[in-house]
Amino acid sequence: MQNCKNLIKYFTLVIIICFFSRLSAQQKSVIIDADTGNEMDDLYAIVRALADEKLEVIGITSAHFNNPQLLTDSLWHIYPTEDINTVRISQNLNEQILQSMKMDTVPHPLGCDRMVGYAWGYYEGAPIPESPATEFIIEQARNHSPANKLNIMCLGAVTNIASAILQDSSIAKSIRLYCLTMKYDIAEGVWNKNSFNARNDINGLDIILDNQNLECWIIPGNVSGTLRFNHKNTVRRLRKIETPTARILEKRWEEVDAGKEWIMWDLALVEAFINPELAEVENRPKPPENRAGNVKVYIDIKKDKMIDNFWQNYLRFERNR
Repeated sequence: MQNCKNLIKYFTLVIIICFFSRLSAQQKSVIIDADTGNEMDDLYAIVRALADEKLEVIGITSAHFNNPQLLTDSLWHIYPTEDINTVRISQNLNEQILQSMKMDTVPHPLGCDRMVGYAWGYYEGAPIPESPATEFIIEQARNHSPANKLNIMCLGAVTNIASAILQDSSIAKSIRLYCLTMKYDIAEGVWNKNSFNARNDINGLDIILDNQNLECWIIPGNVSGTLRFNHKNTVRRLRKIETPTARILEKRWEEVDAGKEWIMWDLALVEAFINPELAEVENRPKPPENRAGNVKVYIDIKKDKMIDNFWQNYLRFERNR
């Protein structure tokens, strides 16, 4: 009888250990690198990530969104372009959203304020921007390994990640990078770098794509671009929530003059990362001008389910805090 009881205790303990081991294995951690100040979908993507109990956001780094129009136009959304510091705008919004969610203990270092190298290209000896964000990425990557990689989700230009790798090339093998960049003709297998994020640091993007030690997952803009939020429905939902976070999300739509509908590019990547079953991924060759190799490419997403997931998780977060 005693042997039987001991056996039951043993198997019970094994089941408990297996359960928590499996639970731990299912949990994900990630650094989010975002040009939050540029448009509005970054904020929704960050809120979605922070609100998910299955995800540990170990850092939010700010990214610049420098582009030629800042030199020709007097305004970029609501921001005067004279002496504009785009990474600081992203940083300020990151801090606001973290404070509103009472999560400002999450590290949120300032990113690089300019692209890698020069407008005409990068070469050895060209400037490599440095920032607290690149230092943070290097530090975190050194604490990981090829067997236990650091997940980084890049929602804008890849400057911070490219700069970190240029400063310490050994970290590339310990990073798994998810980024929203370029366009991709799925049927023809043709890449197009004529996209906002790619153009904001084309040098950094080539550095990323040319690194054969870096595991890279890409959601092209034409795939993530199928996820759209309706203004009327979004505002109606947000106005039922009496919190600073909801007010920031609501106000952001007006600040960037998003109109009746907005593409939620960044949210699509966050949803695909958290719930891989909501996206279809294939190994595809890199652009031919880059070093040979494959990247993981998101070729389709379940956009309706992603929209439902955003609201379910965000509303649950607001109810429980």
